[in-house]
Amino acid sequence: MIPEARWAFNILAGAATVHDRSFLLLRRSARESFLPHAWGIPAGQVLPAEDPSDACLRELHEETGLKGEVIELIGYSTFQSRRAGTALSNVQLNFLVQVDDPSVTLNHASHSDARWIPLDDTESELVDSFTREIMSTALSHLEEADANE
Repeated sequence: MIPEARWAFNILAGAATVHDRSFLLLRRSARESFLPHAWGIPAGQVLPAEDPSDACLRELHEETGLKGEVIELIGYSTFQSRRAGTALSNVQLNFLVQVDDPSVTLNHASHSDARWIPLDDTESELVDSFTREIMSTALSHLEEADANE
């Protein structure tokens, strides 16, 4: 008999972080088991009974030292990964977050670098298709907000 594969679901909160029309990218450390060295947004697991927007701000602060304000939920992303031999189906809720102070203090256990790039630079060599979609959505939401002012 073939053993059944273990499968789990994971809810994450991502911070599409902006400051003066710049977008924050973090580079995952070499120690990360999932996508080492990849550039992306601050994100992490939503804890049991934690509000996803609170999780977003907690992860942003843990990974960068930044304090921000959630502007709105701008969408979600899905992807597959593995952890300890278990296949994971991940849903990442992406929040647009505004910070007043862009001074990043990295948590080097999880990230090796941070860069602010122009929000409209979705073709940057640092941006993969997953992050490009999040950046484009963040830009659209900011442009719509500007048009309504």
